[in-house]
Amino acid sequence: MLLSPLFGREITSAWAVNAGNLNPHLYSPNQMYAQIMLYQSLVRFDGEKFVGEVAKSWEVSKDGKTYTFFLKDNLVFSDGSPLDAYAIEMNFKAILENKTRHLWLGITQKIAYAKALDSKTFELKLTTPYTATLNELSLPRPFRFIAPSAMINNSTKNGIKAPIGSGAWVLKESKLGTYDIFAPNPHFQGKKPEISKLTMKILPDPNSRILAFESGVLDILVGKDSLSRENFLRLSKNPKYQTITSNPQGTFHLVINANNQRPTHDINLRQAILESINRQVILEKILLQIDKPAYNLFNPQLEFCSTQPQTPTFNPKSAQDHLLKSTYRQEALNLVYIANNPVQKTIAEAIQNDLNKIGIKIKLNATEPIYFFQRQKNGNFDLIFNETWGNPYDPHSFIASMLAPSHADFAAQKDLNSRKEIEALINTILNQTNPKILQTNYTKLFNLLHQSAIYLPFSYGVVLGIYNKERIKSYQMGAMETEFLFENMEF
Repeated sequence: MLLSPLFGREITSAWAVNAGNLNPHLYSPNQMYAQIMLYQSLVRFDGEKFVGEVAKSWEVSKDGKTYTFFLKDNLVFSDGSPLDAYAIEMNFKAILENKTRHLWLGITQKIAYAKALDSKTFELKLTTPYTATLNELSLPRPFRFIAPSAMINNSTKNGIKAPIGSGAWVLKESKLGTYDIFAPNPHFQGKKPEISKLTMKILPDPNSRILAFESGVLDILVGKDSLSRENFLRLSKNPKYQTITSNPQGTFHLVINANNQRPTHDINLRQAILESINRQVILEKILLQIDKPAYNLFNPQLEFCSTQPQTPTFNPKSAQDHLLKSTYRQEALNLVYIANNPVQKTIAEAIQNDLNKIGIKIKLNATEPIYFFQRQKNGNFDLIFNETWGNPYDPHSFIASMLAPSHADFAAQKDLNSRKEIEALINTILNQTNPKILQTNYTKLFNLLHQSAIYLPFSYGVVLGIYNKERIKSYQMGAMETEFLFENMEF
């Protein structure tokens, strides 16, 4: 292997938690940024279109049900074993063996079979056409490929032997609560990193991360909530540093639970909450106008999303009228947020203050990340923060997830009077490829979600980054929120 002249260079960054055991087919505590670093998929979203990753090209049958992928030549995993169509078939079998974990993805329910036609040709057969097929094959998980030799009895649902992928990086060493060390994959066919070692220090506290960066311990910080907006703006004035932002990603929003067992089942109370929160102050004083204001659940620039009605504006008088019509009896509503997320904490306090002004009591529940997402899933909240997932998930994959008890949406929606109609529209969308019919049904769905009064969008979030210009010449943001292209760094 030919080494770059800068191959001895080492770069240090930080993350709140360890990368996990990095099973490509499972979820938390595996960190998506690291799953992308180690594992490849058939295709990749480059921000505008889908391009081949493991596949060099593909064909779609006239009926939209059969995808035939033609693989690149001489692909191997980081241990040197072949990455061919037979290995991909084994990965699909392992993923589908654990199908119930992946029901939030529309494609999971549509795969009739996935098989190798020969070593260089892979065929994916669907039961019905699915317009988001390439979108969901490109996601950080679960449709990424691990070496069959790293599976346990040809399966991954109960763990893996080792994280052996074909991406630009390999995990060399991990120490719980201290660091993860990544090194270039010597067998990677794409652009080789110009560094020999990437250390991801584990620093849960955002203030500790900033102190480490300013002291020179860290060379780069990137990722959702890796640094506060205050520090981002402050450090942008220092000529030693370069600050960067991604394109707008998912929509950061509040979800209000309409479950019949919660006080917020009353739509008048939900409408009162929506009109009591001063989003403009949140955008200006907390998000510091770095993020683009959101007035819809999905960014209207996305396909099919231009016809959404806007959420209610700040109107305390109207909110008070709704509250008087409600069954609210001064009980404290639980607002759940992630404890170590300073943005969520500050916005939660602002919401508490706004709602208190019209007589709605809020109890703030600071929760560790793993329990936060459990509470989303099981509906143990009155109000909770959430985000749509940005490209290439939105809107298709996000609405598909509304059908399964995997995120806040299912729990919040399940007792709505319009729930059956919402489910029917989503199922129609997931089984349709005609753009005109899709647009008609999306418009109907957006109107029903708007009428439910359970969503309050704040912003179309961006990923923040900062790096030391004395150590790094340039860094490129990925198309997805958790895609960190450290291999494309220039020095």
